[in-house]
Amino acid sequence: RHMRAHRGRRLTVVDRGFRLRLPGGVMECHDWRAFAMLCAGVFVIMMDQNLMAPNLSAIAHDFGFDDTERDVRLGGHISVAFFLLGLPAALVIGVLTDVIQRKRILVWTMILGQGPCVLALFVSSYWELFAIRTLTGVAVGGALPIVYSMVGDLFPANSRSYASMIVGMAMNFGGMFGQGVAGYLGPSFGWRVPFAVVGTFGLIVAAVVQNFAVEPRRGVADGGDGGLGASAAAAAAAAAAAPVDAPRD
Repeated sequence: RHMRAHRGRRLTVVDRGFRLRLPGGVMECHDWRAFAMLCAGVFVIMMDQNLMAPNLSAIAHDFGFDDTERDVRLGGHISVAFFLLGLPAALVIGVLTDVIQRKRILVWTMILGQGPCVLALFVSSYWELFAIRTLTGVAVGGALPIVYSMVGDLFPANSRSYASMIVGMAMNFGGMFGQGVAGYLGPSFGWRVPFAVVGTFGLIVAAVVQNFAVEPRRGVADGGDGGLGASAAAAAAAAAAAPVDAPRD
């Protein structure tokens, strides 16, 4: 295959992959674009995790709840359902990642999480809100098996800790971004608008992932395709052996 290489003091780029020398070791990735799409997907899925928190009082007022009902029904029951149903979802989706294309599962998980957020514009009762938050919880819980399965095929064993760190950062930034949107937009435009904004953005990212992300081949990071290390070494050797033009007068 055609191979392009760029070599620096710390970074070697080969085709879609790279090798980055860090103080604690070497980080290798077989397809940085696929990994970027994966991080975008998990960022989007985690955006809606804390959308309710900044506007609990406004939601409670809308539904006619007092302070106790707000804490119990909004802060308690919905939160429990959100995370409780994520547990079996993780088990089911974890099994599906071995039999169905993972990019497809990731996209549908994003749609499952973001679609109900858009529907929050039309919520008029507590139980409708309960239902859409439960669906979002299924998406949040089910995302983890997909993400780490794909990470295992994008990074060799000695680089997966670095990849997990970056994925964790994407999750945290996603939650922070969503909560920030809710905090800024909720008081001015109502508590439903942040759900719609985050959900619409998430559906757009899901479409981008569907059309541009590439499914990593299973087992490639464990030597199934020769590994990035072999490609990078071959490219570096070729670059070193290439003749250097003598300076001209």
